[in-house]
Amino acid sequence: MVKKVDVDEWSKVLAPVQVPLSLSDQVYNNLLEAILNHQIKPGQHLVEQPLADQLSVSRISIREAIRRLAQDGLVEIIPSRGSYVIELTPLDVEEIYRLRIALECIALEKVIDNYQTGMLDVFAPTLHEMEAIGMHSDHLRAAKLDNQFHKLLLNLSGLQRTTRMWERMSSQIMMVIYTVSHYYPHLEGLAGRHQPLLDLIARREIEQAKRFLSQHIEEGAQNVLAAMQHI
Repeated sequence: MVKKVDVDEWSKVLAPVQVPLSLSDQVYNNLLEAILNHQIKPGQHLVEQPLADQLSVSRISIREAIRRLAQDGLVEIIPSRGSYVIELTPLDVEEIYRLRIALECIALEKVIDNYQTGMLDVFAPTLHEMEAIGMHSDHLRAAKLDNQFHKLLLNLSGLQRTTRMWERMSSQIMMVIYTVSHYYPHLEGLAGRHQPLLDLIARREIEQAKRFLSQHIEEGAQNVLAAMQHI
């Protein structure tokens, strides 16, 4: 359902862009964060001029950011009607998670093929944060850490096309998780649910690792779908 523009609401969550960072990236990141946080809501019409006025940039900068968000799968551009933040259904979520399983298993195979001692050390800071967050109730931070872990896996693979496709799926899932975060399962044991995958990689047990990863992602899908029933 298309929602009306709420300029006053945008003024509370969008800050004027600052230099010297890339103007294009700042506009994109500002809008991306607002969409992921649901400060700009699903179904909302992204009108260029009010956004440009609020961010103190040109309409061209807004238009380019919207195109990038459309490439991420977070915005739908409808000819003659405008651009709208997507609204994902449970069927969409199921499809996205199936795609993530396929993409991550491709990356996992490459990581195991190229495995060298010490290459998994990059995961240590993320696992440490996961252990610490189990003592709190920051569901959104937990979701970001989970996403961060899986992105590290994709980055280690060195497969650029696979990674780009995965990132599009990831942005859409993060938006859903922000929506359902209050209904998401407990956070304890987050690190423990990821460590076995690293152990399997280190032992180069590719089939067991793929099976574990697939089950792990499927569990995440079921958690999200169950939480979506509450909204």
